[in-house]
Amino acid sequence: MLARTLRSTALLAAASSMALLLSACQKPTRAQYDATHGWTVYGNLVETARGVHPEIVASDVPEWAGIPKRIVLSGTVADVCRTMGCWLEIEDETGTRAMVMNLNHAFFIPRNARGRNVHAIGWVVEEEHSVDMLKHLAMDAGKSQAEIDAISEPAKRFIFIAESVILPPGGLEKPVELLPAEEELPAVDTAMTPAAEPAK
Repeated sequence: MLARTLRSTALLAAASSMALLLSACQKPTRAQYDATHGWTVYGNLVETARGVHPEIVASDVPEWAGIPKRIVLSGTVADVCRTMGCWLEIEDETGTRAMVMNLNHAFFIPRNARGRNVHAIGWVVEEEHSVDMLKHLAMDAGKSQAEIDAISEPAKRFIFIAESVILPPGGLEKPVELLPAEEELPAVDTAMTPAAEPAK
């Protein structure tokens, strides 16, 4: 009888531990929490849960390159495309920055978002950017003509492809909208799009 009681208690404790573990996995990431508590979502929000979707900062980005897994990148907006808001750089507390490009150029973020806390949901790829692409990005960042002209070599970069970007509300301009003529053009730059979407 005592052995049966001990076995039942052990099974109950194991089941309870498993239930706690599963419920911990279902807690929302900070990005999910903020999105459901008033932060503004740009792009398509995909639900993310702790223990399922890793939460990283900019200095972690290289180790996730090529891994087909949806992740959450958080930090501070260090820079934004000043032309349309189609990319941003997210900085962590070490000063490391990660380039974030909006998936398929399908959405834009406010161009005055610098300095804001931010979350991006997506995945990481490593790509080689041509000189033309690097000059284009430098122009979008408001670099001087001398800085743009100094770009003479292609560069391999880690790019976070964002399905959504989440920012705190208030004080942000309305994102740029494509004109009807622009909507008819192919929106996908194959050099900026991964071959496959990551595992959910």
